[in-house]
Amino acid sequence: MKRFTVRIGLAGGLAAALAFASMMYATPGELPRAEAAPAKPVADELVTLQEFATFNDGSRDPRNTGFFFTANQSEAASAVSKFHFTKVEDLGRVHTAPGPNRVAVHRLRLKSSQHPSYMLAIADRDIKNTQCVDEGVIGWIDDGPEIGDHALLRFSYNNRWAAAVDTTPGAAALIAHGFHSDGPIGFVAP
Repeated sequence: MKRFTVRIGLAGGLAAALAFASMMYATPGELPRAEAAPAKPVADELVTLQEFATFNDGSRDPRNTGFFFTANQSEAASAVSKFHFTKVEDLGRVHTAPGPNRVAVHRLRLKSSQHPSYMLAIADRDIKNTQCVDEGVIGWIDDGPEIGDHALLRFSYNNRWAAAVDTTPGAAALIAHGFHSDGPIGFVAP
């Protein structure tokens, strides 16, 4: 008999607790709502940031071309097959998702250029420039060096922009052709 009484006592106590809890969290006439499932975290990957020449007069002088940047493989393929851009180099790897110590890298296109001219930007003053169209975030870049990272430098010359990793011959070549270093915009993984 004690065993039976204990079971009824526990079951009754549990039923009373559930009834009380449902009165606390549900308003009359409404069914209780489950909390929304937590957002699924976005998978972060490192993808290669690529640079393409948008036009070329046949010379190797980068002043005679514009540059296009993407971290999207299908966009890169389209740049070559559809728009006949020429791959220049890989600029390192950027993140596909935001995270601690990262900033969004925007691709801007100059509106008034006779030939396509693009720029990488992280600063609001660049992104909000009315002479450019913000084509959106193409990746996230470290705002400080992580182990093994390299500075990604932006260069400018007469409304044309290029980029190069600080340790590549491309950076020295751009300066030799008259480009001005705008400094690092962030840090990329090799």
